[in-house]
Amino acid sequence: MVRHFIISPTFFSAPPSRPLVTNAYRHFLFVCLIILFSASVHAEENETKQTANTSNASNLETTQPNIPFIAPLDGTRNVVSGGVTYFANWLDNFFGDERIYEESQNSYLKLDLLEINEEGFQPRFEANLQGKLTLPNTQERLKILLESDPGDGTNSDDTIVEAVENQEQSLGLRYIQYTSDFVRANTDIGVRFKSGVDTFARFRLRGLFYTGQWQLRAAETLFWRDSIGYGSTTKLDVERRYATRYLFRSSSKTTWLDESRQFDMSQNLFLIHTNNIHKAIIYQAGLTAVSKPKLETTGYIVSIRLRQKIHKDWLFFEINPKVLYPQAENFHSRHSLTFKLEVIFGKA
Repeated sequence: MVRHFIISPTFFSAPPSRPLVTNAYRHFLFVCLIILFSASVHAEENETKQTANTSNASNLETTQPNIPFIAPLDGTRNVVSGGVTYFANWLDNFFGDERIYEESQNSYLKLDLLEINEEGFQPRFEANLQGKLTLPNTQERLKILLESDPGDGTNSDDTIVEAVENQEQSLGLRYIQYTSDFVRANTDIGVRFKSGVDTFARFRLRGLFYTGQWQLRAAETLFWRDSIGYGSTTKLDVERRYATRYLFRSSSKTTWLDESRQFDMSQNLFLIHTNNIHKAIIYQAGLTAVSKPKLETTGYIVSIRLRQKIHKDWLFFEINPKVLYPQAENFHSRHSLTFKLEVIFGKA
């Protein structure tokens, strides 16, 4: 499991006493519940007000600030920005990336059938199910979530087999407070199932920015789980398209857990190559690190993912050779090979 480098918010610096921490967790969950359900209760009222205001707004002249000598650059900027965004989203959709499912408004169900082969372990077969169902009459704002291991606070030293064994299934409800091409905010509540029931709540805010030919996507997630307490995850993806078939992505991520008072971090570099619309390859190199007992690297990873569409747009086959260099094994290499058959119902 990979984690990424970026500095998280600084308001975690002063450790409170345990009673205050417990109360903070309860308050956080209570606030999330209020955000989730109060917005739904007032949705109809807001829609009525918006309808009344629309007729008045349509009579107003709307203009954008305009500098004449810069205007000829508008077309170039729009083409570059649109090209990077479209290509990155298409690749994420093709590879079934978690990011595209976070952003998608559509209902879908994804079934993964895996065969995992790793040094020191017997071959293992697993099935994972993930999905999202949009509830009717909610303006696509309220969704039922079915997830396999959302991944808050997982152990960076896990082997591939151990990571699969530690996966948890979760069932939740998502309310999307705001969504646009550049900003998105949503709140989730639900339960995770493994050895018992583990309730959770989380709030995610994402922003999208452009600078020249680069696209920056920043996301902040505040979460609470009954088993591990409060934490936050900060993620930054920096992307650029090269030629017509390549996308470079730098992905930085850090997770703070209040209970352990430490940061789990990682930095990954990806080069994504599309052979055609049916086949693509991801080359990955990265590292993981922790902040306690001191700031140190806990592992390195080198990976290749080869993905082939084998039937229309709903059946995919993937081969993923990977080499890990964990600190716990003195950075000696550990090899693994995973085969995956993926079936998609609906459209992400």
